[in-house]
Amino acid sequence: MDGKDVMAGGTETPHQPKSGRKRSDIVLTVIFAAVVAVVLIGEAYVYTAGDGRYASDIAWTDDGIEYSVTSKGSEQYSVLVMDNGSFEMINRLYIYYDEGYGSELEKVRVPVGAKALTQEYYISQLIATLNNRGVRNIEILNAAELKDALEDDITSSNASVKGLVVLSGALPETIYSTSVNLVLDWINDGGSLYWAGNFLGKYYATPGGTAEAVRNYEYDFFGKTGCLNEGGENAELSDIVTNNYRHSLSLMNNRIKYGVDISGLGGLAVGYTDGTYSSTAMVRLGDGMICVLAGDYSNDQRHDLAQIIASGISAYTDENAAGYVKGDVKKGTVTGSVDIDYTGGHNYAVYVYYGGYYTVYGKGGSYEHPP
Repeated sequence: MDGKDVMAGGTETPHQPKSGRKRSDIVLTVIFAAVVAVVLIGEAYVYTAGDGRYASDIAWTDDGIEYSVTSKGSEQYSVLVMDNGSFEMINRLYIYYDEGYGSELEKVRVPVGAKALTQEYYISQLIATLNNRGVRNIEILNAAELKDALEDDITSSNASVKGLVVLSGALPETIYSTSVNLVLDWINDGGSLYWAGNFLGKYYATPGGTAEAVRNYEYDFFGKTGCLNEGGENAELSDIVTNNYRHSLSLMNNRIKYGVDISGLGGLAVGYTDGTYSSTAMVRLGDGMICVLAGDYSNDQRHDLAQIIASGISAYTDENAAGYVKGDVKKGTVTGSVDIDYTGGHNYAVYVYYGGYYTVYGKGGSYEHPP
């Protein structure tokens, strides 16, 4: 895969049945091909139907926001407004991928006929999902390019509006190792790290393989030890009830493997919890943040990662939403307003999306209220 290209998932053409096969085998092959085709068509619809089918507009006013949502079909819509304090919404996203460097990931099981959830495929689908939510300023960087980008952000004081997605289970040695702290410097300068897959910081990648970091990786990223879940997987979890973002963002991932216990850490946990670890944790570090999505690769995890990035929610977001409404739009336009009790000088993020847990369209934006 070319590290500069925005990738797209492909499909395979089923083999034609050989002559001499039993009729029942041919029938089963046809049925299987039809099922796979339906799945692929459904996936394509989610990623392409938004082109010209949906639209939304937001106007910030002294009293809150006025919104307009349009659909050529029938959809549920949600409008979420969040108070992010001094934290700015990112406007550029890096995704790290370097096939020349090692990774440290668990192979996950997928349904028969589905594509394997490899790092490359995960990234291709994440980009498509983000594009569908209005996030298009995305750049895929290899290990050397990522080092240059983070150094430039620090030098130019632009880290606060940049995000970095790492899905390799290991940070490349160009930005993190036993002697390199570049990614930590970048986060402290305001950058946002989005992590999924294995324990954050436990491994650093070298060309052709991975090596375990000898440093205290939990302390590096969280300032304490014992905050990462090293126990088994548990899917029988409860909603996090200190906030309502599990519902207002339609979060789906209910895994806590590799998850973070944010007690004693500054930040925000959203989604699901076993009472200690959360499915999504956002932790403050310096002027930036670390967002950890728990569990091994899954479609639910990828959905949540896209929702988190597109919405602008952060470790600095208030537990109570500044405003939230939902409703239905049917072959037309619906307008409305959301009252906001502004705090002067704070940054606010708004996220409009259609389809709830099966999001088909999204669009985010931000506003800094005058002091």
